Amino acid sequence: MTDGRPREIDDVELDMRALFAALGRALPWLVAFVLVVAIALFFGLSLVTPRYTAEAKLLIERGESAITQNAGDTEEARALLDAEGVASQVQLIGSRDLAETVVKQLGLADLPEFNQPSLIGRFDQMLAGFGIGALSGPATTDERVFQRFADRLSVYSVDKTRVITIDFSSSDPALAARIANAVADQYLALDRDAKRASNADATTWLEAQIADLRVKVTDAEAKVETFRTGSDLFLGGQNNNQSLSQQKLTDLNAELARVQAVRAAAEAKAATVRKGLSNDTAFDMPDVLSSPLIQRLLEQQVSLRAQIAQLSATLLPAHPRIRELNAQLADLDAQVKRETGRILKSIEAEAATARASEAEINADLARAKTVAGQSNDAEVQLRALEREATAERDLLETYLRRYREATSRQAGDYLPADARVISRAATPLEPSFPRRIPITAAATTALLLLALVFVLVRELASGRALRRIVFDGSPQAPAPLPSGERSGRSDTAPTPLHAVPSDPSLAGLVAVDDRDSLRAIVDRITAAKAKRVILAPAKSEAASRPLAAVALARQLSRRGSRVLLVDLHADAADGKAMAMVDEITPGLFDLFAGAASFTEVIFRDRRSRAHVIPRGTATLSSDMAASPRFATILDALDHTYDHILIDAAGEMAGALAPTAGAVVVVADADEAEPAALPGYAAMAAVSPVEIMLLIADMPPLADEPDPETQAA
Repeated sequence: MTDGRPREIDDVELDMRALFAALGRALPWLVAFVLVVAIALFFGLSLVTPRYTAEAKLLIERGESAITQNAGDTEEARALLDAEGVASQVQLIGSRDLAETVVKQLGLADLPEFNQPSLIGRFDQMLAGFGIGALSGPATTDERVFQRFADRLSVYSVDKTRVITIDFSSSDPALAARIANAVADQYLALDRDAKRASNADATTWLEAQIADLRVKVTDAEAKVETFRTGSDLFLGGQNNNQSLSQQKLTDLNAELARVQAVRAAAEAKAATVRKGLSNDTAFDMPDVLSSPLIQRLLEQQVSLRAQIAQLSATLLPAHPRIRELNAQLADLDAQVKRETGRILKSIEAEAATARASEAEINADLARAKTVAGQSNDAEVQLRALEREATAERDLLETYLRRYREATSRQAGDYLPADARVISRAATPLEPSFPRRIPITAAATTALLLLALVFVLVRELASGRALRRIVFDGSPQAPAPLPSGERSGRSDTAPTPLHAVPSDPSLAGLVAVDDRDSLRAIVDRITAAKAKRVILAPAKSEAASRPLAAVALARQLSRRGSRVLLVDLHADAADGKAMAMVDEITPGLFDLFAGAASFTEVIFRDRRSRAHVIPRGTATLSSDMAASPRFATILDALDHTYDHILIDAAGEMAGALAPTAGAVVVVADADEAEPAALPGYAAMAAVSPVEIMLLIADMPPLADEPDPETQAA
């Protein structure tokens, strides 16, 4: 049994009140110090030689106009205008060659601003006068001037544009503007000179190449004509693009097609006339009717038939005149047939002639094919020679065109630069350095922050801003008593806790320091990663109970865990101790009944980061704990909190123990040791998890400490 005095746990916390008090004490001195430094810095900057920055801007673009631009320059223009091309131009503007030209052009080596040695240089000269080695390496006047020039020149491209900015800083504003403009002009001149030199080199190279290509073209064309003459591969035809053998084959094929058409037509006519003779209908055919003799005979037949028809009206068929006319008509029919036969023989003769011509053409075609086949190899070699000659000729024409263009540009001195000045540098009116007000404000703010940090670090290092955490155990829950009576135990007295192993035998239990006991319980719950922890009293009929659940919840919260304590006891002592709620505050019963939401029943502990759900306006029964809605509520809380401590007793604790990750049985230390065994055995019978026994020492009322000194 302990004496009930507050006990410190092995931990410290930050005392914000002490930190702010230290800052309040040091603030007047800090403000005075910072103001003095700011005033000194402001007037010190006024003694610094000001520098003026002039700015010129260039736009990188294709200098060629639409009239003189070549069609093949598209890829070159694209490479110039992309991000890499603009970056390359920035490097060119900042190159040493361009800087040397500007320095010599403006005579910057004669100005003290560029030629005067620096402080280190003067010190080196003094050391050299005493015969001591210099701190830095030897530097000539030109190197010093170029270094000063490069340090004060700033060239950069504007983001997402093809604009290049040239900045130059100098103590003379007019000189700064003049140098910035000189750098821009020299860059444009350097670009034109580079183009002029490139064109001159290209012209010289093209002259030599053109002279060589002319000889090659002449030789190639001579080889083509010599080979054509030696192989009899003369050209013919209307377009003069076919050899004679090929032209002959073409003509023979055309003539053969024509003769075959004539023969087929003659044979078709002969067959038609022959069939008409056999059917006595030959005179109806166009080829027969086109004959003048047939036409006259047919006219005579028509006249005789008309006379016969006229005389038949008055004369009998045996009349001599009728018989004479019929004899003349028969003679005309015979003449028509004879004439038709002669026409048939003429058509057949025409067909025979066409067949003979076809045979002759076929023979000539066969001989021409033989000759053409023999000249194929020679034509292959000829085409190869022609391709070589054509390639040499095309290359010569290309070089000639470019040579004429290059010489015309040089003669006309038309070499536009690939950039133009869009903003020339003007003489700056205000210095760019030092900006006294911005620099003073920034330096003052930084110094003030450093001073505040120094004060805070000093307080933390001295330990005055840290305080030890005091823990006095868990308060004692009040038991309902008759009017005028008091419990033999304090309602708010500290409750020291002792942890024992899960062995049900309490023999040999040794009381240890309360901090180590509570830490042992917390360590076991954390190591087991128990989501739900049931806290049950050893005796359910006890008049009062120690609030061990409150102490355990606060210790778990200090370990960094998200902890929720659910109070299911009728006295609602856990909620009163942690959040100062009363019996009419909505709690778990109201959440179960649907009369309240989670945000209305969850309260924050006033001494830790733990949360608590009080009992509510009524008490839940063990039947409610077995319902699906109660399980759904606990599942929802499992997704939010790392540990859920359920402080219950009796049947409610037994109903919830099977689903718990750990069970803690709480007993009073002043009770006899066997009194804790029934509760321990009851929990062990329904829960398969580890059962931990927690013994709380409860001091008498006279030992009650001051409530102001109690810690959660």
